[in-house]
Amino acid sequence: MRFGVGQKAQRVGVVALAMSFALAGCGSGSKLGGAQAAEDILPPRESMPTELRTVTDEPSSRAKAPKKCSVAPDKPSGWCKGAVAVGDAAYGSSDKSKSARFNVVVYRSDYVAKKAFRKWESYAQSSPTKYRTLKAETFGSGSVAFADVDPAYKDHQELVIREANFIGTVKYDGSRLQDAVDPTLLKLSKMFTERMRQEG
Repeated sequence: MRFGVGQKAQRVGVVALAMSFALAGCGSGSKLGGAQAAEDILPPRESMPTELRTVTDEPSSRAKAPKKCSVAPDKPSGWCKGAVAVGDAAYGSSDKSKSARFNVVVYRSDYVAKKAFRKWESYAQSSPTKYRTLKAETFGSGSVAFADVDPAYKDHQELVIREANFIGTVKYDGSRLQDAVDPTLLKLSKMFTERMRQEG
C-alpha cells in the first residue's frame, strides 16, 4: 500500500506521539525508572564522612507495587501508597559506635509524595510516647526531625525529607545530643537532599 504526502505526515505524527508516550514512562514515576532513580539517590561509600565509611548494607533498590506496604513499627500507616520503588543503604563506623541508614521512596507524582509526607509529619508529631520532635532547618520541600523517647535508643535521631516525588529518611545512631539535631545528621541530610534534587 502506498501513502500520499498527507498520509505519510499523519503516520509519522502518530509514530512520534506513540514514542513520546513510551519515553514518558521511562522517568522516575515508572516502576523500572523509579527503581533506578532510587538507586541513584542512595549515597555511595565515597560520599560518606570518613567515620561512616564501613558498608553495612550495599545500596540497593527495587520496584514496589503500590498498596503493598510492609508493616513497620518505624513508618506511618500506608507509607508506600502510591510508591513505585524503594531503596536502602547503610553505613557505620569501624568500631560500630555510629551508624547511618538511608531509605528513599519514589512516588508516582509530587502530589502523592506530598500526601505521604503529611503522614510522616503526623506520625512523628502525634506519637509523644515514641518520638520527640526536634527543631531543625528545613530540607527539600519539607522535612521533620525527631528522636526516640525510649532511653534504650537515646542516641537515635531521624530526619524525613520530601523533595519532588521522593521521600528520603536518614536515621543516625551515635548522637549524644538530646534536644538538638546532631551535626552529622544535618550533614547527611543536606547531602541526601541534594541527591534527590539532582534526580528530580
